[in-house]
Amino acid sequence: MTLLVSDHRFTWREWLRAQTCDVVCLDPTDADHGPACRAFLLRAGKVRDWRLIGSVDPLRNPIGIFSAAWTHVAQAGQGAVVQLFAPKTSPVLRQLALAISQRVSAEQILVPLGSGLENMGWPIGAEVIELPAAFPAMVLESQRRARWLEMLEASEMHEIDLADVTIDGARLGSGTRIDLPDWAGWAERTGTVLHMVGEGDLSDGQAARYLDQVHASRISFVSPAEYEGLVCSFSSQEGEDFGIGVVEKFVPERRLMRIRCTAVAPAPVRLLRIGTLRIDSSGRELPDQDSRSL
Repeated sequence: MTLLVSDHRFTWREWLRAQTCDVVCLDPTDADHGPACRAFLLRAGKVRDWRLIGSVDPLRNPIGIFSAAWTHVAQAGQGAVVQLFAPKTSPVLRQLALAISQRVSAEQILVPLGSGLENMGWPIGAEVIELPAAFPAMVLESQRRARWLEMLEASEMHEIDLADVTIDGARLGSGTRIDLPDWAGWAERTGTVLHMVGEGDLSDGQAARYLDQVHASRISFVSPAEYEGLVCSFSSQEGEDFGIGVVEKFVPERRLMRIRCTAVAPAPVRLLRIGTLRIDSSGRELPDQDSRSL
């Protein structure tokens, strides 16, 4: 197995096009084979399986990256290539890259000439390869935007009852649902945190009363509008993603999300993965949300 290490100043695109083996892509910025924000297994030039990462920044979901690596490497054939994200931007990403390199037992590790990535402490010595310069960031963003528009055009509207699904990637759904007096929105408690989603503001008196009622120490309060535009995916009970989309609207009083997704309606979704990247109706990427507040 060969491990490619990315540096966004260079591109592996042409090198990969010359390969005939399976490719496991763990770089969520890749939009050469469909929407970004994913890790995927490429076989004979087609995506055979994928997992939502939910952001073009791997630091936003390192657990998702590692889980996808575990899944797709196991699916890949002999002599496969694994393309890593760019690890130099964060100590966490460097640690994650090294952990994956140890997991895949690579026989060869290739890094771009001029990246300095050969000095990261890989389990075997890294070989330096001269690569062409990557396209400017503006060009890559335009490519991703075109992919998002393709996704939106291929999507159908789904209404998801949150009582019927498990939510992954957000605070929402991680606690115990609670009915609060005079509160029409969503409320749940996780540990000592009361998470509330609804319109308007809470008075100090309301907040104190609710905290006392549920024995919590603080409130996490979010407007339902904060979920609109978030990239998401539909998954089976086994965690296999089969549709990618965006949240159109969250109606907390009805425990309902309206989602535009590439899955055929009605979809047998059991796991709803919610990312942190937001996409507007024109396919433009907006700043990531903080998953701890959603």
